[in-house]
Amino acid sequence: MVDRLSRLPGRSWILVASSVERLVETVGEEVTDRLLCAAEQAELPQRPRPNMRW
Repeated sequence: MVDRLSRLPGRSWILVASSVERLVETVGEEVTDRLLCAAEQAELPQRPRPNMRW
């Protein structure tokens, strides 16, 4: 499923991993390479840090 999602242009979704190595273990090297390439090209505006006070 991740492989199919990573090939869809103009789609937004999130995949979380604690490291690149863990991502490779989870989705494979080819998909990881594709995801990292797309992530490097994305230009996201900075978001304000959340206020952790309760």
